[in-house]
Amino acid sequence: MPRSSSSATRAVIFGIIIFIFYIFPISGFGQNTLRAKIDEIVQAEARFDLFSGTVLLAENGKIIYSQGFDEANKECHIPNTPETRFNIGSIQKTFIATLILQLYQEKSIDINDPLTKYYPECPWNSADKIFIRHLLNHTSGLGDYRDSDEYRLNSEKYSDISDLLPLIFKAEPAFPPGERFRYSNAGVLLLKGIIEQVTGMRLKQVLEERIWIPLQMDHTTLFVGGDLLENRATAYHLGSDAKSYVRNMGEPSAYSGGGIYTTCLDLLKFDQALYGDELLNENMRNIMFTPLPESPNYAYGWEIDRLGDNTVIYHGGGSGGFNSEFRRYTAKGYTLVILSNYESAAYNMAIKIDAMLIDLPYSLATASDKNYKLAMHYQGMESYSKATELLGKNLTGNNPHMPSLYQAARTRIMGEYEQETAIKLLDRYIALAGEATRPSAAAAWWRKGLAYEQMGDTARALECHETSLQLDGGFEFAHEALDRLKAKP
Repeated sequence: MPRSSSSATRAVIFGIIIFIFYIFPISGFGQNTLRAKIDEIVQAEARFDLFSGTVLLAENGKIIYSQGFDEANKECHIPNTPETRFNIGSIQKTFIATLILQLYQEKSIDINDPLTKYYPECPWNSADKIFIRHLLNHTSGLGDYRDSDEYRLNSEKYSDISDLLPLIFKAEPAFPPGERFRYSNAGVLLLKGIIEQVTGMRLKQVLEERIWIPLQMDHTTLFVGGDLLENRATAYHLGSDAKSYVRNMGEPSAYSGGGIYTTCLDLLKFDQALYGDELLNENMRNIMFTPLPESPNYAYGWEIDRLGDNTVIYHGGGSGGFNSEFRRYTAKGYTLVILSNYESAAYNMAIKIDAMLIDLPYSLATASDKNYKLAMHYQGMESYSKATELLGKNLTGNNPHMPSLYQAARTRIMGEYEQETAIKLLDRYIALAGEATRPSAAAAWWRKGLAYEQMGDTARALECHETSLQLDGGFEFAHEALDRLKAKP
């Protein structure tokens, strides 16, 4: 049956709208177009079961988009909503930095106070030269206490910050304080201890009284395994069959890398408070968001990424199957919060939304992204040949799936085979990488260096690591690789 003329007219108008939607830039259409664009990205991720969680985008504090996808609890079929609470992992560090700078603002501490003022028992020779500011921007030389076998064997026995101090003090700093960046959960735990010493209160109480209650963040808490907590998401990872999702067992520790559960709506309240004086004055905010030369991509509790004329201030978190991204595009007034109960899901989607928001090229999820996720699953299981097979499906043609191109090289390097092929793949990746491509070209040069190391070509390995640092002077892994190679006899 032929359509009526009015239906045909509507169809033509709709076609024109769709044409305009794809031809003209976002800025010309405002929030409706922005809402449609972000929904298009998120729906594509959800269609291939790459994402479960909540997504929020706001402009100058006004919510443009706020949606939940898939299930917070698969066993009980409870859906994710904007009110669902997720473990935000290392995003917690933004709250710790805020508390420290509040105490500095009140002159209760000085960010140039030495570590020995609060931990006189610290045995390192450099302890009196490690200042609070070094802990804030990860230039103390400390690492992650969770990497030690002792922690893994006894993690359930630790119930207080003081329980972990002997473990932290066993590991000497890797370099003199202030020399360069090295991400450190140990340093953040020491900051938590300083907060408790200075305030005379437990960390949870300090967070509540100084941030969460004043901002009416009523759905945010420091969670300890076993607590009863409503609207809490459960984290999942792919099972061994790579088809079904398996519930993560246990809760990540609440010392420095995990423990805070919150919602996308509560994080927006925190975000907006950081534009005014409610938490910190203007001077303290400038200190918080300004990186120093020794840590060019990390300020005090926040990562700083410059993409062309745009600066993205953000922090990510991943712990126990949860993955979260909290991003602030201050020049444009955007706030992006992605909270997921799938591993790596928030980060992978945030990269695409990053590009969309600042008018850089991006692509929607396809079957290639599904292949990539399965390959990462097999890579984690050390089934390198299966991972390589899946990634290879995404590398044909002139426009390969960029994450797969990088991981096809990484898989070979992790498995210590076909290093020459890995180097060729990385060369192709570097040639195609754009400004917003993640992992960065600096990361690819570092990976090339690792491949040359495995081949016994130290000279070329050094060149690659040095090139990595020329592209990104704060790239931690390239620094560590250079130190390792230069220390060899």
